[in-house]
Amino acid sequence: MYKELPDKTSYFNNFFDKLAGTPELRRQIVAGKNEYEIRQSWQADLKNFKQIRKKYLLYPDFE
Repeated sequence: MYKELPDKTSYFNNFFDKLAGTPELRRQIVAGKNEYEIRQSWQADLKNFKQIRKKYLLYPDFE
């Protein structure tokens, strides 16, 4: 959708980065990354998070 907008300055409001957690998602969208590329950029952090959370789980994790 971002690519199709004639006025790209109004696409992101001041709250977008706060909702996303970092400005990285906004930068990826502006750079023209597709959904697959954006999701792939999360994988290393997700893997680390899942490793850390294992010791806190009360039940087995069924992924």
